[in-house]
Amino acid sequence: MTADDSFGRLDDDDYPAYTMGRAAAMLGTTQGFLRALGEATGTPLLRETSSTR
Repeated sequence: MTADDSFGRLDDDDYPAYTMGRAAAMLGTTQGFLRALGEATGTPLLRETSSTR
């Protein structure tokens, strides 16, 4: 996938535009807090199926 392909997917509600770490940094909180918030509100947290660590 090229960068141009990624920009086209930003209109897709299911496309994870930010990683959990990036979202936490933008909000000034921790990844653990965002995960706990997601569990408490019933918001599904999507994880990539590839192991690209």
